[in-house]
Amino acid sequence: MQTYRDLLEALEAYLYLRNFRPGTHRSYLSSLRMFFRYRRVQGWQGDFTVEQARSYLVARHRSEVSWITVNIDYSAIKMLYVEVLKQTWDVAATPRPKTLSQLPRILSKEEVQRVIFSARNLKSQAFMLFLYGTGLRISEALAVKLGDINSDRLQLRVQCGKGGKDRYVAMPDQLIPVLRTYYKVYRPAVYLFNGEKMGSSWKMRSAQMAIKKAAQQAGITKAVTAHVFRHCYATHHLENGTNLLFLKKQLGHKDLKTTQQYLHLCTLTQVQVHHPLSKLEINLLQTRSARYSGSTGSAI
Repeated sequence: MQTYRDLLEALEAYLYLRNFRPGTHRSYLSSLRMFFRYRRVQGWQGDFTVEQARSYLVARHRSEVSWITVNIDYSAIKMLYVEVLKQTWDVAATPRPKTLSQLPRILSKEEVQRVIFSARNLKSQAFMLFLYGTGLRISEALAVKLGDINSDRLQLRVQCGKGGKDRYVAMPDQLIPVLRTYYKVYRPAVYLFNGEKMGSSWKMRSAQMAIKKAAQQAGITKAVTAHVFRHCYATHHLENGTNLLFLKKQLGHKDLKTTQQYLHLCTLTQVQVHHPLSKLEINLLQTRSARYSGSTGSAI
């Protein structure tokens, strides 16, 4: 009889072998721990059944957690049943939650500028400009290493993005001096946005908190997250006339329909590229703290 710990270890091994991202590991294992706790509370023992999975997912729906959360729960439990327990998954009896048709939240160009330059330090400013300038997901941005940037070709290599795929992203030329200024002050090693320990990447929670504080400082009442900058990148590009297929490749979307959602938020789609970052008036802070030593040179 396998214990819950055995099942978690078996699923984690499967995720490693399939080369799922660390964030997926954390999400799926967390979902299964909650499912196991539910089984204990219900007094269920022995075999796992589809009825148990359906009961748990219905309970999660009724607790009014987000569709995204329930969808992750569904995927984790289905993977447990099919890949670890080797059971047949009855899709008719336990269908996947229907996707909600919601348009993404975006900011105006003026609001984007207010948020970025309301940040209290250069690192936060540079990070938000990087998100808005490249359209990367926050996990992709935090994983960027110094060697991934080719300033001569104005290209950025995204390694193992969503779906485990690499891609190249075009960078606007206005972003290069921003990154060089940031580099001269912070001197990151390995990762572009360094964490507290040299050679480590900036923590996602810390990066999101920096964005939240900048939005509050700017007086923006909308919820502003790193992903909002990705939505703004896509929408403002289309408003400036950038081609939809170019954006699909930039954003790393598998299906053009995913990129087309931004057409609902803007007008004018022409075969040209006008980066919205070129419209911002960039006024960076020049130091990280009073201890700034005035170092020169750049790896970017």
